[in-house]
Amino acid sequence: MPDDQPMSITSLTTPDQAIAQPHRPGQAGGGRHSERMGHRPAPGPEKMRGLRLVAVWVGLTVGSWAVLGGAGYGLYTLAGTLLP
Repeated sequence: MPDDQPMSITSLTTPDQAIAQPHRPGQAGGGRHSERMGHRPAPGPEKMRGLRLVAVWVGLTVGSWAVLGGAGYGLYTLAGTLLP
């Protein structure tokens, strides 16, 4: 066993294996290098705009007020039944 390399304290790997290696030769670890090489990240989801966005905001606002009103009315009726 004297020929074996010492094991890492945090894992069962040797110290030289504990460092992450690139998947492919020449692959960079950072995201900015891939932009310079012509590889761009996948496009994100399409943004909502215009009338659809306004409709979603109005719907969320009305829904939140409905929930708040229902909770308030529920507390009102509960207090009315518990108090003489």
